[in-house]
Amino acid sequence: VENVPFCHELSAIVLRHQGIGIDALSTLIVMFGLSSIIVGVVFYLLGKLELGRIVYFFPTHVLIGCIGGIGVFIAKTGVEVTIDETFSMENIMDKFHLFRVVLLFEIVLRILEQVTKDKDGKPKYTLLSPIYFCLMTPIFYAVLAIFKIPMVEAEEAGYFFPALDQGEDGGSESASSASFWGSIFGDPHLWDMWTVVDFPSVSWLAIWDSIPTLVALTLFSLIHVPINIPAFSLSTSTEVDMNNELIAHGYSNVAAGVFGGLQNYMAYTQSVLYDKSGGTGKPSGLAVAVVTSLLFFVGPTIASFIPRCMAGTLLLHVGLDLFLEGVYDSYGKFDPLEYFGIWLIVVVMTLYGMEAAMIAGVIAAVSTYAVQSVAYLSPIRGSMSAATLRSSMRLRDLHAQSILNSPTDGRSRILVIQLQGHLFFGNMAHFTSSMHSLVRQNVSSEMAPVVIIMDCSLVLGIDSSAAQAITKLKDALLKKYKVDVCIFVTGSDEGFPTSFSLSDQLSANQHFSTTSDAYLNGLEQVDEDKALLSRAAQVEHAARHKRQFTGSHVFNSLDDALIFAEDALIWRKNPSLLDDASESNLSNRFLSQYGTTGGSATNNFLLNDEKELGIMYLTNICPVYMKEGDTEYLFSLFQREVYQQGQFVWKQHSPSDSMKLLIFGMLIAELENEAGTTETISKGNTIGETGLVNNSPRMSSVRCLSEEAIVYSMSRQTFEMLVEARPHIARYIDLICINYLQSRVQHVSNRIFETRCLPI
Repeated sequence: VENVPFCHELSAIVLRHQGIGIDALSTLIVMFGLSSIIVGVVFYLLGKLELGRIVYFFPTHVLIGCIGGIGVFIAKTGVEVTIDETFSMENIMDKFHLFRVVLLFEIVLRILEQVTKDKDGKPKYTLLSPIYFCLMTPIFYAVLAIFKIPMVEAEEAGYFFPALDQGEDGGSESASSASFWGSIFGDPHLWDMWTVVDFPSVSWLAIWDSIPTLVALTLFSLIHVPINIPAFSLSTSTEVDMNNELIAHGYSNVAAGVFGGLQNYMAYTQSVLYDKSGGTGKPSGLAVAVVTSLLFFVGPTIASFIPRCMAGTLLLHVGLDLFLEGVYDSYGKFDPLEYFGIWLIVVVMTLYGMEAAMIAGVIAAVSTYAVQSVAYLSPIRGSMSAATLRSSMRLRDLHAQSILNSPTDGRSRILVIQLQGHLFFGNMAHFTSSMHSLVRQNVSSEMAPVVIIMDCSLVLGIDSSAAQAITKLKDALLKKYKVDVCIFVTGSDEGFPTSFSLSDQLSANQHFSTTSDAYLNGLEQVDEDKALLSRAAQVEHAARHKRQFTGSHVFNSLDDALIFAEDALIWRKNPSLLDDASESNLSNRFLSQYGTTGGSATNNFLLNDEKELGIMYLTNICPVYMKEGDTEYLFSLFQREVYQQGQFVWKQHSPSDSMKLLIFGMLIAELENEAGTTETISKGNTIGETGLVNNSPRMSSVRCLSEEAIVYSMSRQTFEMLVEARPHIARYIDLICINYLQSRVQHVSNRIFETRCLPI
């Protein structure tokens, strides 16, 4: 029905080119068929390319509003069919004798539906409505017979649809006197739709001029499927594969177009009636198709024998059901703004039609989203001091650790603020005022923050207005509130979720990204291991390299941001701790000697440096109260091992038969059952100590990531001998496990605002 105006426009184009005649009719039918084929091809491509997800851009309350609006439209059509006039109170009152019959049938049906419901409020007899509608015609004829009302009088009063020959010849022959079978098979115009087409007489110039209209008709036809199918899915509580539905619509429209038919799509009203009548499965669907095909031949003729009240009651009943489903059943299930949007769509569709209702639906959806984003979702998820947070940089110098643990100069001077949701113009006023209030509250305290970290990991989108507001906020934090360092976290290697150059604006001082853009852009395909190795090396270099710990900076992860913030606190008290001289000189000497030997550390000088470096790493890992000489003895129990790139140190689920201390190179741990879950292991770390202590299988696979890795390994046999001979030294292995697990529990990724990993 909604496509009829486009059909009128196509007819007008043909009339302008060919006037009235059989040639014009031939061109028009070709246009109709061509438009259906185009619609079918578009439907098929959308489904084949799996673009059915576009339906999810229609919010539920918009679909519910469309259901209610369609219900009003159907009910209004039912009244117009009943009175054979346009809908108005004056016309209804003039022909109330027709409308009251429909009202009577509708009231009786509603009563029957109410009294036949079960205790759960569901209908006991799904076929009640279709049987009732089928019985309406014989009941009407029975009433005419009981009250001895002639058929001619009933026809003249408007209780029946007019016969076809009345429209053609202007005659007054009644429907009852017409030859039923003769009117079906004796009609010479029954096959005109296919015999009238003559391709040589088709005006291709008219078809060329109709292309804009055909495109508009195609786009308009595409509107209904994303609305009708999800709406029917909601009405029947059925999951739907939208891609399959689009492909099916493509086949049906192409088939119709080949035979000159009009566009078609799932009719929501008839589908709801079909479902409420118990229709399900292919047999019932094929039965409907067969009956519909028969109606092509007999429908125009038998329509004159069916009373108007039957069609009017059917339309009125279905329309009221849809209207009640849209505005009554949905009451209390949506918030006030969404419910107002439902009524808005219903009213607009009733007064101005489907196109205007779609515009109203878009306005309602956007308005609801904007208001709900402001009213229900604060852009600030929470804020907290970093006093109990820990980064992955756990192997720091003892002096550096004492600074970070200081109640006056340590991590308590770091303020972490986490943002969430969509940051856009609608919530920027609230965001800005909340941020200023939060910062003022913390700056005015005795423990004013030195570093502020703003984490955008949970931010889904940032528009240009929000991006500019964040840039201004950065300037206010640095200049107005005198914060030494502002750190912004993007949450991904792709940067902030905005097209605005926010990273450049926020890192006016320096931009320390954990991904090497130059490295990645220099290669057409970057090996995953090389990318991980490059990233880890940059993080380690950034953590140790002296740089300007003031101004604004951007990082891709909260962990990297916290490492930088910790370095900033250490740098304020003792910059030399960020580049420990003894460790740096020893590492550089070791690497220099290692390079001159061609990658083989075999001479005694290099082995001595290697062991000295290992003892230094082990000292950083072990507890501070470790007795003198215990570290050297413990390290003497480790045996040297060398692994080449790609070689596995151990496989997941293998027995835990050793713990290892990484002296040189880099390893990577991988979980076999979780795609993409990896963690790099840098020098100075131990691995496998937990499995060694509690004798559990390996929880991950570990392999060499660098060209070569040097590790020192303690076997299970050695560990068990140590437990027997010197249990106080074996106890250090237990404490290493505890310190490691503590750092895991308190890592920032586990402790940000919501956690069950509290430092109890």
